[in-house]
Amino acid sequence: MRPQIDTRAAATAAVAVAAAINLAGLVLVVLVVLVGVCLGASPPDSLTLEEAVRQALASHPALAAAEEGVTAAEARIASSTSARYPDLALTGSYARIGPVPEIVFGGGKVELAPANNYDFRLGLRQTVYDFGRTGAAVDLARAGRQSAVDNVEQVKSAIAYNTMAIFNSILILHEAIAVLDDQITALNQHLEVSLKKVKAGTATDFDVLTTRVRAAAATNDRIEAESNLETQEIAFRELVGLAEGTPVRLRGDFARTERAFADSALLAMAFIQRPEMLAACDAEMTARLEIRLASLGNRPSVGLALSSGMTTGYPDNLNQLKANYMAGFDFRVPIFDGRLTRSRRRAAEADFRMAQARTDDLKRRVSAEVGQAAARVRSSWEKTKNAEVLVQQAEEAVSMARVKYEAGVVTNLDVLDAQTTLTEARLAYLRSLYTYSASLVDLDRVTGKKAW
Repeated sequence: MRPQIDTRAAATAAVAVAAAINLAGLVLVVLVVLVGVCLGASPPDSLTLEEAVRQALASHPALAAAEEGVTAAEARIASSTSARYPDLALTGSYARIGPVPEIVFGGGKVELAPANNYDFRLGLRQTVYDFGRTGAAVDLARAGRQSAVDNVEQVKSAIAYNTMAIFNSILILHEAIAVLDDQITALNQHLEVSLKKVKAGTATDFDVLTTRVRAAAATNDRIEAESNLETQEIAFRELVGLAEGTPVRLRGDFARTERAFADSALLAMAFIQRPEMLAACDAEMTARLEIRLASLGNRPSVGLALSSGMTTGYPDNLNQLKANYMAGFDFRVPIFDGRLTRSRRRAAEADFRMAQARTDDLKRRVSAEVGQAAARVRSSWEKTKNAEVLVQQAEEAVSMARVKYEAGVVTNLDVLDAQTTLTEARLAYLRSLYTYSASLVDLDRVTGKKAW
């Protein structure tokens, strides 16, 4: 007999199991959230500077195009090495001739060739020696690949540092808007104080009007900052590949510590690391290899030729296909090429001298850029320290002005001037932090430091 199943008890057990599973899942979710909070996890939709650079490099089409250039250069290397391998081809031909050549012999006609001529053969030709032309072509193709690789690094550098510049611009605009919001809030609070003093008869409507004018001016400044922020966010979306209208949420801060460096060490790094310098060296190497290849244009070449096939036209049976073969060597010794080799060599030598001149010019520009960038870092750091002191002094001045205004010692204009000075000092401090951070980024750029 089958055992009796208590359906009610089974249902109760199933509900209990489901509840236990749901409770376990809920506990797991809570634990994950708590771990994230304890570890200080950042919102997943906000980007750090490093993440923004990586995303820009991963999605920008200009970099994809540069990487395809490397693929094309590798294909050209394979193409140039093909001359080292044999050339194998299957050929065939058919020809109908008429009249058929014949002679009269012994009272009859003897055909000298068939009317239908067939020839099928498999042929092979191998260059035995070409006095270095193939090797020079391969070396030139490899130099082209290195140039393509260095071009990828140049594109990466341009994208990365452009992303960093826009990233910092967005950060400072957010900070500037926050400062303007503080100013507008302070002016509105001061407006309330002025209205109360007008009701009490200790101030005039002129105080209220001037405060409102300052608040309106601060509001206009905020509108302009918002417009600039929108422009920078559009540029940022284009760089990192975000869809139109996607919110731009960034997290980061400006540099607030002094960086020590030696100008001579920076210049040495720039000559070694700058993508432009590497590309200039590649151009010189390519031009040197082009001279070598051009010089080999009128050199002899020796080749081996082999072929085997089936052909008609043999005297014993003109129309029968018979197997045959051919083997031999061929050589070519140029005697006069219309001065082609000489002209190509002269052009290649001129290209080499031009590449050298460009390298020298680039070295001068790099030296100037490194020196200027180092000077901007030092001056912007000094301005940052001075701006920080000015903010502290302006804050003290605003506190004193408010106390004196409430006591009736100073006028409304004095308070407004102090508040405006504080806002200007805060904005100047932000600008100095931004300028210092931007100068450090620019110093890394001109010295060829990788930002990824």
